[in-house]
Amino acid sequence: MTTAPARGPISLTLIGDAWSPQMARRSPSTSAVAGGVCEHRRSMDAALKTVLCAVLALLIGAATASAQRGEYDRCNGPGDATAFAVSAATCAEVRPVVAALSAAPPDQSATLLGAAGWQALRAEASSDGSAYDLVAIRGRSALHVRRQGTAPDLDGWMAGRELLFASGTLVGGRRPPRGSVVCTSAFLVTLGGRPGGLSAAHCGGLRRDRTTIRHNAALRRPPQPGIVLGRVQRNVRRTKRLDALLLPVPTGANRPSADVVDRGVTRPPWFVVGTARPLGKRRVCYTGRTSGVDQCGVILSGDGRAINRLASRVAGVRVTCTSITAREGDSGGPVYTAPSADGTVRAVGITTLVFGLFQTMCFTPIEPVLDALDARLVTAGGG
Repeated sequence: MTTAPARGPISLTLIGDAWSPQMARRSPSTSAVAGGVCEHRRSMDAALKTVLCAVLALLIGAATASAQRGEYDRCNGPGDATAFAVSAATCAEVRPVVAALSAAPPDQSATLLGAAGWQALRAEASSDGSAYDLVAIRGRSALHVRRQGTAPDLDGWMAGRELLFASGTLVGGRRPPRGSVVCTSAFLVTLGGRPGGLSAAHCGGLRRDRTTIRHNAALRRPPQPGIVLGRVQRNVRRTKRLDALLLPVPTGANRPSADVVDRGVTRPPWFVVGTARPLGKRRVCYTGRTSGVDQCGVILSGDGRAINRLASRVAGVRVTCTSITAREGDSGGPVYTAPSADGTVRAVGITTLVFGLFQTMCFTPIEPVLDALDARLVTAGGG
């Protein structure tokens, strides 16, 4: 499905992305836009268009910047580890753990790391399948190990991962059913002591009777088989003007759920330590399966508040707009404060839509969503 052409310079698009076979061969950071689903466009008065475009041009031109990016420190790998790297830790203290990993079968990685005080997050196979990358965390430290061999089946919920939504049954490793939509995962929460994961409500969609259309969800892990999550548990849009829904998260052996924003296997994750209000001029970033990690800018202020009101009215949900651009497929992704020097961020919202000539990213604030769900954000060291 392709995105319909805009009817003039101002447009509004809810940015879930229709799944296509080509997407199975794309990584989240390099995917091109494949087409819009849940698309909504309205014509406006020509004078209003001109004013809004002028305001957006001034605001966006004045406030674009890249995130403070965390990086790994490279270490010499023992055993069959061709490389390993650490963040907020020393090579010397981690080397015994890596040596033990290199002496054990890949499918014992999570158990061995757990015994050493580390939580394994994910393993990702190389393009030819001859090696794999393993990521783990301990407190606010991160570890990346590259080994030869077959990747263990190790993966789970983190903000910033690729999701599939479908009305039909999703089966791990099989082609998604017709009409599936690709979106992005947001933050980990708890309700009554049970974990859940957030994303955008329009990824699931609503029928006229307020039931969810695409009620089945899965975590995509190309080129590995996906993880079926199950049915949408709560669709906040049914009763509130908030574009958010709640999904079950993986559980059990080799299925971790973590309070981090994923940044791939070559960069350490950001650690979520709380929430922050969507204040004007606040620097924020988001991660999306199409646009990639750490897309950063500022929340619009002053005249930009008129953009927020207009976008909210047209979309039918409460949103806050930014100077950052977004594309189809980024929907549901985490919006967070600019990372601190210690690798921590605060949750600000959930990516909702693209608005206007400049493809401005607008988001649903996180705190009203938590209130509507009576949920608590899971945070590093406090979840």
